[in-house]
Amino acid sequence: MAPKRRKGFGGGGKPKHKRKKLNLMTIRQKKDIREFGEIHPVENTDSVKKYTSVKDTIDKNKVPVNDLSSDESDEEEIPVIKQLLAEIGVQEEEPDSEKESDEEEEEEVSDTQEIDHENDLSTDESDEDVEAVEEDISQDNSKLKEAEIFSDEEKTSDPIIKAVHSGLWSKLSLFHYLFNEVKANLLSTIPFPMVALEEDEEEEDNEENGELSLKESDPFTKHFEQDRDISALVEDVSIKWQKNEIKLPGLGDSILLYKDSDYLPEPDTHTDLKKLHVKHKLCSRVASTNRELAQVHPKTASLTHLQHRLFCAMNCYQDLLYPKQTCDNTEEIRLVYCLHALNHVLKTRSRVIAHNAKLKNKKNDPDDDVEYRDQGLTRPKVLILLPYRDRALKVVNMIISLLSASQQASVSNKKRFEQEYSELEKGNLSEKTYKPEDFRKIFEGNTDDNFRVGLSVSKKSLRLYSPFYESDIILASPLGLRMIIGLEGDHERDYDFLSSIEVLIIDQADIFLMQNWDHFTHVFKHLHLQPRESHGVDFSRVRMWSINGWSKHYRQTLIFSSVILPELLTIFNKHCHNFTGKIIVQRDGKVGTIRSSITDSPQIFHRVPCDAPDGLSQRKAKFDYFKKKIIPYHTSAGIKHTLIYCNYYSFVMLRNYFRESETDFLFMNEYDTEKHMRNARIHFRKRHPHFMLYTERLHFFYRFKLRAIHHILWFDLPQYPHFYPELVNLMETSRQACTTTALFTKYDAQKLIEITGKQQAGHLLNSEKSVNMITMS
Repeated sequence: MAPKRRKGFGGGGKPKHKRKKLNLMTIRQKKDIREFGEIHPVENTDSVKKYTSVKDTIDKNKVPVNDLSSDESDEEEIPVIKQLLAEIGVQEEEPDSEKESDEEEEEEVSDTQEIDHENDLSTDESDEDVEAVEEDISQDNSKLKEAEIFSDEEKTSDPIIKAVHSGLWSKLSLFHYLFNEVKANLLSTIPFPMVALEEDEEEEDNEENGELSLKESDPFTKHFEQDRDISALVEDVSIKWQKNEIKLPGLGDSILLYKDSDYLPEPDTHTDLKKLHVKHKLCSRVASTNRELAQVHPKTASLTHLQHRLFCAMNCYQDLLYPKQTCDNTEEIRLVYCLHALNHVLKTRSRVIAHNAKLKNKKNDPDDDVEYRDQGLTRPKVLILLPYRDRALKVVNMIISLLSASQQASVSNKKRFEQEYSELEKGNLSEKTYKPEDFRKIFEGNTDDNFRVGLSVSKKSLRLYSPFYESDIILASPLGLRMIIGLEGDHERDYDFLSSIEVLIIDQADIFLMQNWDHFTHVFKHLHLQPRESHGVDFSRVRMWSINGWSKHYRQTLIFSSVILPELLTIFNKHCHNFTGKIIVQRDGKVGTIRSSITDSPQIFHRVPCDAPDGLSQRKAKFDYFKKKIIPYHTSAGIKHTLIYCNYYSFVMLRNYFRESETDFLFMNEYDTEKHMRNARIHFRKRHPHFMLYTERLHFFYRFKLRAIHHILWFDLPQYPHFYPELVNLMETSRQACTTTALFTKYDAQKLIEITGKQQAGHLLNSEKSVNMITMS
């Protein structure tokens, strides 16, 4: 039997049909044909008329038109819309007040071409109207489409509408004309971000002569614009910092450091902000911002007594280390440094605008050789380092509030900023009732520590997310800047924007120690380095001290912290070189936090001999002392449930030692999982181990309320002095005798003062005995 033939092959199947031509039109083209009867001229390339190139020649016998007309010829040129009306036979008398410039007409035409292909108009138009309009379009060589937007019953005396009804001008052309008129009106009211100082803003600022002219007595003028020869201070290494103990009203005992007393500024203590050379538009908003955002209510002046004393210290442009920041005064301090930063940026901007106006007049006088140097190598002037996104949100809100004087300030990208920097979802830890108040304040809001944002400030607007080289203020975390700065050898790294920072503000600096201190120091190493590119700078406007490489000696550094630590003092002494001097405010150490402990258990302090101040040498000295003195006593006496408090470096050293010696111990650190930490807490309470290693950063981020603590060993004194009584009060003293043991070296003097008090710390450091006991009764 013969095999059955498949259909389509040979003569037994269906006849072979001819393949149809594919329809490659887009949905937009199909919709245009269905509604208008043709493809849009913009998409129909066949309808584009090709022109041959024509070379213009000048007839020597004819006088050029440009020579006959002056600059007014451009103003008398007929706009495009009027030309179109003239070609279709419509004459329109337009008042002089409604005439527009040539540039505006060109912008309208370009806007029309961009919007034509973005707007689809649904109408019910007859075929006859389409054919009539197609003839008009072909005669006028236009690319416009037809749409019915007015009914036939509408009657008007306007010549443009008459042209539409008479069929001389397509109604779609009228629609686009009216659409662009409305668009132009809307765009004129939308606040656009200011990248550079525009001419219209300069004209507005020129009206306020008092704002533009900075007085010679202004600290800004004295510090940044007076010609000083500080080469001796910069180059002579033998000149050492001199130290004087002073008492600042409202701030307390302080230490003044300087190299040359001739450069020390005179303190200004006026209570009126205008007499302190604050911009007038900022003065009017300080009191209301204090009430709304800082939650403080000054009785008489705009600032509280603390804010006034801090601002007077900042306004002198000296470096300042203020280690008395608390949960209660954080917002007060934040408003002061926001006011100082804005005042500095607006003064810089006013000076640039004033000099721009003088340079315009200088063009008419070529003999004028005066130089106007008012800029740095790059535009960013203020850098504010913050630990979390929530702090950046609060800073921006304060800046917006201070800028909105008589009317609402226009802020670009505000919605995006609030979405990215606001708290997305509330954490469970902050809602626990047993968490201390300082913990809730620190970890409220968005606690992401990887961010950076540029702010461009003008007189009436604020632009968020501006590029760094077009920004006046940069808000960032150390980790956020580290991601851009990179490491040596990286292909993509940038740090030129840090070359001309004039004011550096560090808020809650103690938190950076709990994050990653290396990121913080990495930023300081890349301040005021020679830029690798020019970034469009006008070197004739750059200040000479910036060209000479003295920027770090003119930079003001403001550090705010809740504690004073050796790491902060190292930064302040090593990386702050202000030629006008530095101020370190001292903490009040008369009463230590040990008095907050409610236990009457003996608290023993061991002084460990150490000759080197570095952290590694101190850890080794404590570790040797721990093996010789502490471990034998605890193991022989059978002491259990001992909590060892230490930092992470000491944690690694002790964990390795306990593992090698097969000691019964548990451990928790900030890198463990929640499951591991939960199991460790349970086993510590029920299994009765000898030791539990507990890191300081873990306690900072979680503040666990540990139970079953019988003994505490402070291998490292806590960074925050209130951690000491907090953990001591967790000991179960009602069941058995408990002890507290602390190891310290002479380099831990500041931490010891915070815990025991100044007088008691002096006794522990200078006593002939290395072991001393304090009993609270």
